[in-house]
Amino acid sequence: MKLSITKEEYARIGVKTTVCCLTLSNGFEIIGSSACVDPDEYDQCVGREWAKKAALDKFEEFDGFARQQGV
Repeated sequence: MKLSITKEEYARIGVKTTVCCLTLSNGFEIIGSSACVDPDEYDQCVGREWAKKAALDKFEEFDGFARQQGV
């Protein structure tokens, strides 16, 4: 399955958590999140990077499942 991201949205939740929502070309949305240990060291760019990676990791799991099913 080819990954085609049409939209990326990010939000800071609380004081140390970043959430990423990736919308794929078929409208499916995948959510990933990241959190730092110390809120005083929160870095928005780093949080976004890790949250997006978490969402992409989920996509890989979905893709593997679909391939196993022969979809």
